[in-house]
Amino acid sequence: MSGPGSARSKKPGGKGPALGTLTAPCHHRLRAGTSGGRLGRVTTTCLTGATDGIGRATARLLARRAQPGDVLLLHARTAERGAPVRDELAGEGPGEVRVVTGDLADLGQVRGLAAQVAGAGPLDALLLNAGVWLRGDAPDRSADGLPATFAVNVLAHHLLTALLRPRLAAAGGRVVWLGSGMARSGRVDPDRLQEPARDAGRAYADSKAADVALALGWARRLEPDGVASLALDPGWVPTKLASAGAPGRVEDSAEALARCAQDPSVRSGTYRKGRGETAVPGHLADAALQDALLAACDRLAGL
Repeated sequence: MSGPGSARSKKPGGKGPALGTLTAPCHHRLRAGTSGGRLGRVTTTCLTGATDGIGRATARLLARRAQPGDVLLLHARTAERGAPVRDELAGEGPGEVRVVTGDLADLGQVRGLAAQVAGAGPLDALLLNAGVWLRGDAPDRSADGLPATFAVNVLAHHLLTALLRPRLAAAGGRVVWLGSGMARSGRVDPDRLQEPARDAGRAYADSKAADVALALGWARRLEPDGVASLALDPGWVPTKLASAGAPGRVEDSAEALARCAQDPSVRSGTYRKGRGETAVPGHLADAALQDALLAACDRLAGL
């Protein structure tokens, strides 16, 4: 595994502005400088859940499109899981591929992961792809005693975004949250996040609904920093989380996620599917709900 230093000169991290919310939704265009290295400057991208499925396919695309000096940070639960992917992608392009590690079911390890990513300097794109759909005898509680699906799919990414806010602000970067078609049937109750869902499918749908709501809430929070936040429905594709009979193609989902990372025309505060924007489920578009969810996640993450 490569060392933690960035391939470009570092900018001071410092602390970002105090967390707050705005009353209007954010739909500004992303600044041209956040185009993922396509406008002549090196960039750093972090992708969670990079060892399988959509994450692995997206990592391959980003590695192939990298410019000299670009840094791609591949998140894996352990170094042993990440090393084969790093080695596989090392020859795909001229950029640098590194592995960063942490179990997203453990908030202490999420903080350690954030420290590894922060060590790479300003962060242009944070792609929150990792997710679980628990089956069988998988633990239903996280290391911190929270429902495991919520802890991994939602709270870990919320904490990671908060901790990396200064690095994102230093680059004028963007955060992309993975939603799902199941988010439309998901329920979000900020007062009951610590309660288990009735089954694995409900837990997953609720977690994806929360991710979409957080993406929009963070868009308003991050607007003063010049940082964008948006959500992507990757479609129903055959991965470990979906059946082999899913009609979509992993490669198409990876292309959509890479576009969110690199295309300067992608707008903050939006929900996307494929190549364009899609309607936000009505119950998730409520700014008051988003703010209540942000506050609840802040509290549970110890922010």
